[in-house]
Amino acid sequence: MKNQQTNQSSSRALSFDKRLTLKQQRFVDAYIQSGGDGAQAVIAAGYKTKSRQSIHTIACENLKKPLIRLELERQGYKDCGLIQSDAIVEARKIDERDNRVSSRQERAAFLTSVFEDTSQIIGARLKAADMLNRMYGDYRAGVELSEREARLPSINIFYTDDKD
Repeated sequence: MKNQQTNQSSSRALSFDKRLTLKQQRFVDAYIQSGGDGAQAVIAAGYKTKSRQSIHTIACENLKKPLIRLELERQGYKDCGLIQSDAIVEARKIDERDNRVSSRQERAAFLTSVFEDTSQIIGARLKAADMLNRMYGDYRAGVELSEREARLPSINIFYTDDKD
């Protein structure tokens, strides 16, 4: 059972965009399992400590980190004394900022700046121009067919024997 929990906790650490270290993820898991005992969580997570004071210091520092607080909330741990709503809001802002996808205008501005930067190598500038063209649909991927039949223009030439 304990081995299974270790595998689950390491998979959770990977799903958190690799921002929590393995030791921090172990701390979070141990903190929840111990019912909120930070000192016990530090020991269970494998932190190297020399004194009881350093154990409490590490626990305090970990519980102040916004990403650890966010992970505690994600795993469903609620404790009014520890998880402050403003800290969670701040952690969410960090999480959203790190995972944000740039807008079309931001991407276009970046690619344009690369294209116009003469200090860039020509390959990078051409690639930026190509990406901009693709982004705005300047290349046609297919052929559009119309319902009307396409007719080529015809040129009629008449030969006559008249010399006038």
